[in-house]
Amino acid sequence: MKKAVKIVLGVLGALGLGLIGLILACHFKPGLSDAIADKLYKNRSKTEAQATLSEEEEAELDRITPDDLAGNGSGEEESAADPEEVSDLPGPDEPQSAEEPAEEPAEEAAPPAPLKTLADYGLSQENVLNNIDEYFDDCYEQLSAAKGNDTSFYNVMRDSMLGQKVLQSYDDESYREGFMNKFMDDYKVESCGWSIDEEELEGGYILVKHTFTR
Repeated sequence: MKKAVKIVLGVLGALGLGLIGLILACHFKPGLSDAIADKLYKNRSKTEAQATLSEEEEAELDRITPDDLAGNGSGEEESAADPEEVSDLPGPDEPQSAEEPAEEPAEEAAPPAPLKTLADYGLSQENVLNNIDEYFDDCYEQLSAAKGNDTSFYNVMRDSMLGQKVLQSYDDESYREGFMNKFMDDYKVESCGWSIDEEELEGGYILVKHTFTR
């Protein structure tokens, strides 16, 4: 260990003596310091020259594009999608919507047919009946006018309420006592066909249509 320390001290001493000698030499010989400085400057200039690019190299470097650095050189041909075609494609999260058929215009409902009037059936205000008894009497008179033969005729009720009473008389068969039994007895009718139908007229009147057959 002591021997190693002595060697290190010896080396340091030699370096120190060499440095002192160099300083003394430069002091007594100024030209020597200039030569050393010139040598150091040339070495530095050479290093800077190696680090500096020439004009041709700088021009070549300017021509390099970001695509060249990314590996997409002009010599490589890649097929790019048309921007218009790409814009028409749905996105990854956008559902492809099927073309919806055009809706057909809704057909407008036809306006209701206008109601007929008393005059359309050759009737007048005098023919309007005001109660169910008047209806029974009118039916008997018109059936008797045909003398028991096949016939058709009309009655006019003053309103829908009276028209409803006429229909009810056929539901409960009260019309038989009202006029039909008497008519069949008077004209010796054993069996017959009988039908009625109602129609609303202008003014709220109800027309009752009758058909009698033997």
